Amino acid sequence: MAKVVRVLSPGSCGEFIQGVYGGEPCLVSCPVNLYSRITIQEGPAQRMLSDKAVRMLELIFNAYGLPRAEKHRIDITLTSEIPLEKGMASSTADIAGLAAGLNAYYGLGMDSRRLSELCIAIEPTDNTMFRHLNLFNHMAGDILMDFKTELHASVLIIDFAGQINTVVFHNQREGYGVKEKAAFEEVVRQFQTGVTAGNMAAVGAACTESARLNQRILYKPHLETLITLCRRHGGYGVVGGHSGTVIGILYNPERFDYKGFMIDFIKQVPEQDYEALYRRRVIPGGITVQQEDAQRR
Repeated sequence: MAKVVRVLSPGSCGEFIQGVYGGEPCLVSCPVNLYSRITIQEGPAQRMLSDKAVRMLELIFNAYGLPRAEKHRIDITLTSEIPLEKGMASSTADIAGLAAGLNAYYGLGMDSRRLSELCIAIEPTDNTMFRHLNLFNHMAGDILMDFKTELHASVLIIDFAGQINTVVFHNQREGYGVKEKAAFEEVVRQFQTGVTAGNMAAVGAACTESARLNQRILYKPHLETLITLCRRHGGYGVVGGHSGTVIGILYNPERFDYKGFMIDFIKQVPEQDYEALYRRRVIPGGITVQQEDAQRR
């Protein structure tokens, strides 16, 4: 029997919060149920991988001393439903998912921290590979604060027109002055308090303020309109792609006036300004890996 490894790696609706804390750039990703799906099985090698995924393959083979010939004995399939260049962690989902799959296939003994280190060796990364939320230095890989929990909510993701090369916007230091840094430290405190208490209203308020602070770095024309509509119709707050184009409305489906929100949204946001709407769920982070045996081909 041949081994087959199947991987489900989540994307995000941007970040709950992102900024500079204690002098370090950092973020808390907002994982959602959009996925990259990866299958690794015995070859022959037939694969269509992105440049970043190829780099991860090479990195792991080099770092763990795997025989070069082995690369020609495995077939890797990668598909994704995560929109590209929107700030939705599509690259992280691909490369972290591939690393997790290779880890399982070859028994390399990696944990989530090691996965994040490998991703950062390729580019600044989201922290969707961790099951529990943490405040994460996406440049260096340090966990600045571990919240030891996860959040659950519904989210309406508005995919605005355009694409952003997220690597260009990864460094927030130049856009953050003394006032912004002080304001973001308050955002972190409010987010921590909300997460600890399970108070989604406080969490949503922190997310909203983080999105506002990010306006001087990457301006989103409809942000204030969406904040107003979110509040009017009973949402928790807005969450944004701090280095992308998406804005999400966090809400409890039992308390949110979704129909009323959409009526106002259609009236106030021109149709040509957005490309798609997704109704999704905020989920725990972490990468799901399944192993099974299959008949040799």
